[in-house]
Amino acid sequence: MSVVVVRGRSPEAIPLLGFTGTVVESLVVSLLGRELHDVKPKPFSVTPFFVGGRPAVDKAMVAPGDLLEFRVSFAGRELAEKFIAKIMQGYTLFGRRVVVEELEFYDVFSQPTPQTGCFKLEFLTPLRFAVKPLYKRKRAIFDFLPRPLSVFKSAVKHGRELGLLRLGAPFLRWVHTYVALTDFGCPGRCIITVRLPNGGIARGFVGWALYRAFGKRRLADMWKTLRFAEAFNIGSGRGMGLGVVRATPLECPS
Repeated sequence: MSVVVVRGRSPEAIPLLGFTGTVVESLVVSLLGRELHDVKPKPFSVTPFFVGGRPAVDKAMVAPGDLLEFRVSFAGRELAEKFIAKIMQGYTLFGRRVVVEELEFYDVFSQPTPQTGCFKLEFLTPLRFAVKPLYKRKRAIFDFLPRPLSVFKSAVKHGRELGLLRLGAPFLRWVHTYVALTDFGCPGRCIITVRLPNGGIARGFVGWALYRAFGKRRLADMWKTLRFAEAFNIGSGRGMGLGVVRATPLECPS
């Protein structure tokens, strides 16, 4: 599983309107082939553009020379290398040329595994989990709470679909039994709404949450799943940049 981080600048100002994760998704598809758009499971996932270190989830103005950054994660190395060869030549964003200055390329599972059972998750773009209906209904319903089982179940399911994780029900039972949500909060409003380029909207949780695993037997699997979640996002709409998450290991309080 390969991750590519792209950093570049434009000599012109660029207005960004709405949620830019779909813009990055379209850029990847345009470079690698339109057939990727409808492939299931989608073999890549993106973040929105980051401007000044913050994700562009609504209106943003990129001044001339400002750093533009985004990340694309690929299930296979071959697709990642093909993308690198294309994106190195630069790209066009809303009619303005962006010059790529730096590329970061790494394998997710080659990173060292933390030994702690405590961690913080920062949800940088709206997080939502689709609620499976028990009866017929006309519209989708989403759960916005970052419960441990919801977070890990989403990552494990997607990882298994891509052939990148082999965990299943026994691991999820361990999560349900031992992993606790100890605190959570938001910098402002917990649930935000973003506008999509097609005229639709997406709502979800943006904030942080603290967790603690009270069992040690499957800590390695827990961190492997979290690294996958960081790369491929979690929840509904992960492919277009919803559910972008950052995991930070913490020292457990005594």
